[in-house]
Amino acid sequence: MNVGYFIAGSLHFIPSILPLIMETGGVIITFKKGAEKLIDEKKKNYTISYYRNNKDLLKDFHNLKIDVLVHPSFSVQRFKKFSEIKHVQVFHGISDKPFSFHKSLKYYDLITVPGLKKKEDIIKKGLARPDKIAVIGYPKLDFFLNSHFDSEAFKNKIELDPSRRTVLYSPTWVDRNKVSSFTKYVVSVLRNLRDFNVIVKPHPDILRYRPWQILKAYMMKRKNCFIYPGSLNVLPFMSVSDILLTDISAVAQEYLPFDRPIIFLHPKPGSDIPPERTWIWRCGDVVVDKNKILNAVKENLSSPDKYKSQRDKALGFIFLAFDGKSALRFKELLLDLAVRRLPFE
Repeated sequence: MNVGYFIAGSLHFIPSILPLIMETGGVIITFKKGAEKLIDEKKKNYTISYYRNNKDLLKDFHNLKIDVLVHPSFSVQRFKKFSEIKHVQVFHGISDKPFSFHKSLKYYDLITVPGLKKKEDIIKKGLARPDKIAVIGYPKLDFFLNSHFDSEAFKNKIELDPSRRTVLYSPTWVDRNKVSSFTKYVVSVLRNLRDFNVIVKPHPDILRYRPWQILKAYMMKRKNCFIYPGSLNVLPFMSVSDILLTDISAVAQEYLPFDRPIIFLHPKPGSDIPPERTWIWRCGDVVVDKNKILNAVKENLSSPDKYKSQRDKALGFIFLAFDGKSALRFKELLLDLAVRRLPFE
């Protein structure tokens, strides 16, 4: 079985597919240079193939001899003429935003999801038959949590002050719907949390599309403030933090296994955001006044179990158990899929 992993857009998809390709082997197919720099595995059972554009890829695609093509984004329709290929959707995160429920889901032979919630949402929206959706867990997090990551060494590496608590601020990207808290709150976060280590880890697309807004954060930078706008993996920063500040970003869901407080900064106070994007806000305090961030952080750090029952319920609904076997479950599904010859719909 020859497996390909197609990354058309940003390389920030790499952390999502890396645990999978380490299990299955295969080839990463991408238009984006620099993937090797993001992968420090010395013994790789996979390769990376670069193409200038989609035309060059399709021209050479038969030579790759792919049996199953894995997509962390919605790219299946690029390959419609290759009817012998099986296509698998793995997503590159666990977002509740509309783009995560793309109409092209109906074209995949298999859709893997982290838990019951995502499966139910896809079925409710009529985007795929239940038999095409497999709950495998969340390989990105599953791999990290079972990797014996050395948090103390990482703290030393990024030079966190061990005498201070650490706040992680990780907002979603700034789209036209203005659902990111970054523009409204970043200055207040940096100004008001001076007694803490503050790690600012925005969505990579803020740097990609709105670098001037990142510059605003750097202008407020001080000692014990750390800004990582281009970092592709937020999990190491989660592991060394004591509390998370976010908005509607999927990082809130990824933070749940760490069992630490979460505070949600409302990006549009006074305006409605669809409830399917804010249901996770039941797991923490929601701040609408930027001048109240400091008090909210102090209160939640002093009572870290305030929302523990809500966090635990959400964790069980979103994710399968983190048993270190999600990538293996994925591989077994691919082996089964490879021997089936269903037509491309």
